[in-house]
Amino acid sequence: MIKNYFKIALRNLLKYKLYSTINLIGLSLGLGISMLIFLFVQHENSFDDFHVNKDRIARGLWESGEEGNVSTSASTPMAFPTTIKAKFDGVEKVTHYVTTGALAKVEGEQSIDQSLHVVSADFLDIFSFEVIKGEKNPFLNEKEANQIVITEDVAEVYYGTTDVIGKTLLIQLGATYEPFIIKSVLANLPSNSSLDFEVLLPENTLKTIIGENYQDRWHNTNGGSFVLMAEGTDISALEAGFASLVKETVKRDMEEDTYNLLLQPLEEIHLDSEIQTSLVVSTNPQLLWILSGIAVLILLIACINFTTLSIGRSATRAKEVGVRKTMGAAYKQLFGQFMTESVLMTIAAALVGLLLANLLLPVFNDLFEKTLQIVFSPAQVAIIFCLLILITFIAGAYPALFLSQLRPIAVLKSNLNLNFGKQGLRKFLLGFQLFLSLFLLACTFIMYKQMNDINKYNLGFTKDDILMVEVPAIPDQSFITIIKKSFEKANRFKKVIQQNAQIERAGIANATYGNDTWWEGGFPDKTGQMKYFKFSFVGAEYADILNLEFVKGRNFSLDIPSDSNAVIINEAFVKLMNLENPLQEQIYSAKNDGFKDIRIIGVMKDFHHASLYDKIEPVMIALNPEAVFSGINSLNISGGTNPTVYIKPATDDFQAVLTTLKAAWNNLYPEEPFKFSFLDEVVQKQYVSDQRLGKMVGLASIIAILIAAMGLFALASLAISGRMKEIGIRKVMGASAYNISVMFNKEFLKITSIGVVLAMPFSYWLMMRWLDQFEVKASPGAWVFIATILLGVVFTVLVVSFQTVRAGLMNPVRSLKEE
Repeated sequence: MIKNYFKIALRNLLKYKLYSTINLIGLSLGLGISMLIFLFVQHENSFDDFHVNKDRIARGLWESGEEGNVSTSASTPMAFPTTIKAKFDGVEKVTHYVTTGALAKVEGEQSIDQSLHVVSADFLDIFSFEVIKGEKNPFLNEKEANQIVITEDVAEVYYGTTDVIGKTLLIQLGATYEPFIIKSVLANLPSNSSLDFEVLLPENTLKTIIGENYQDRWHNTNGGSFVLMAEGTDISALEAGFASLVKETVKRDMEEDTYNLLLQPLEEIHLDSEIQTSLVVSTNPQLLWILSGIAVLILLIACINFTTLSIGRSATRAKEVGVRKTMGAAYKQLFGQFMTESVLMTIAAALVGLLLANLLLPVFNDLFEKTLQIVFSPAQVAIIFCLLILITFIAGAYPALFLSQLRPIAVLKSNLNLNFGKQGLRKFLLGFQLFLSLFLLACTFIMYKQMNDINKYNLGFTKDDILMVEVPAIPDQSFITIIKKSFEKANRFKKVIQQNAQIERAGIANATYGNDTWWEGGFPDKTGQMKYFKFSFVGAEYADILNLEFVKGRNFSLDIPSDSNAVIINEAFVKLMNLENPLQEQIYSAKNDGFKDIRIIGVMKDFHHASLYDKIEPVMIALNPEAVFSGINSLNISGGTNPTVYIKPATDDFQAVLTTLKAAWNNLYPEEPFKFSFLDEVVQKQYVSDQRLGKMVGLASIIAILIAAMGLFALASLAISGRMKEIGIRKVMGASAYNISVMFNKEFLKITSIGVVLAMPFSYWLMMRWLDQFEVKASPGAWVFIATILLGVVFTVLVVSFQTVRAGLMNPVRSLKEE
């Protein structure tokens, strides 16, 4: 019997080639795109699952601020690891990491600007990274200094092989290069690892990098921490103990009840995009919800196509059902027959969908910067199998029920009325399909408008046609020394290039654009309330090259020696400190009368030093690091110490300018890499996640409209084929092809109008939730909804008219004869 089901099912699918093709294409598109999206979502939710102790690992978080204005950071105090390991039985192991960068090279080769992570000895015991060469955890042997662990990619870059155990890598952590012995090579980190690093250094190197005196400070939040909790430890109870510890320990230096330590389970880290660190890669969970919604919508549209076409063809299958029932066919047999057709169509669509998914996978990976692969792992097979079951029942169950329940007497007497105009379900399904398609289209328009407005938004500084050359910092235990020596190095390069006619001007700063480059300082005011602000060290030309506007005062001048003890602030800083006349007032810090010798010489108009997701914060810039450090007692270093040279070319020939800059760099620093970027591109990178999302929604709307167009085309065809006698009579009575086209268009435009009316408020509501993440946002204009309405109307008229005009031009004698 099952064999017979398949024979009849295959015969019917081949008999109605047009509708079978439309169903196959629609389901294949829906399945192919949804497979990719669900595989991506599954991959994002699988982050860090490979760690053996994943359920007991947590990240330390540091809360700071006043009630109602508390910020949370993954940068924890340097004293945190050793203190909690000694005081809490629930802490089995703990590791601290500090992110830094330095020049590294193999003897005789050119240096590479290498990212580094200094970690405590327990790091490789807490996490389950695969060691392919060397010792499992060489850092446990504290007697051996200058030993490192690298990934296989790093080994290939420096040596061209992974057989590097015992070889030496030279790293400049101080004034000179020091040799480090490679003790272990890790397999490249899994694609679902939220921790991202290349080279691990032992904790004893911190003495060289930041000095021994800073390693046990509670107010120095350089780097972060991970904790491996003992079996059965309650994370809430452990956090409660941390709170009393912080209150007791930190109160000597900071305001009580202002700070707190928390623990974040490892499984939550990857999907927490609000807390960023240089070690952890995160994804905004909103992205996964939106992508999942897109996948479900596309599948629904494809399923609706299948259902409406199956019901639409019920007139042609009704007599078949009547004859079978008359011959004794049972309900379950008929249901099984029609479900078999649904299964066959779904399997065929799945095979084509898999092929489509494989073809689109490189584009998808490129869009989201992933390395996803369809390898038919148990999780991937489960996703594909569930999609097949879901599609089979959603798309095929109702048509099978509908057809198998037809009454044979009514069918054989031709009393079954299946005209389009009286089929409310088909109207509803078509309307719902158009609603989903137009909903995605409206969302695409709104997202496009927001991102376009962001690109045109005045950030308060000039970002176009500015090159940035990154200068490797000169390592030292003192931040002040690092900054001063590194700026001297950058100044040498700046003076050389300014002699070239291709360069209009140049300036220096240690922060570029974004919250991850500006340092954060904090100090207590006269009332003891902590005040937090962003700051950067700059050259005198910084404000001029970016065209920063001054509302009061002036810019720095190298001709005025006292400017070395001066700072420039923005309007938000004036509000923060409630300064009525900032050029005549003093910034007061309760930290040993901090800032007492510092003058404010200028107030900049507020500008966006970070992305438009964030509000404008208080900002201070200074020529001399001591001007800032003299008043702060809280420091959060999110960016590096590398200075950047900003360059405004005097010509549009950027390739020639780059050649000039590289030649000047190689002449000054032949062993160091030349790294450049464009400021406008750095700004754009802040929005890459939402730009990708916008492209994905746009692609989804195109696919949804394409599937809906095929469904509308097929339904119009069915509606016309069921009314050919009516069309013939109307033609004989004098109706033109235009009149017939208008008659059918009216019916379908009513359905389109309902879809449009419903799509507008839903898309507006959802997009307003999406826009809430931006500090600067533009409300959707009327053109968004007008364009959606017009496209919906034009889309319907074109698809329906193509069918109706052809039917209207047919010879009425032929249509009446065929009827």
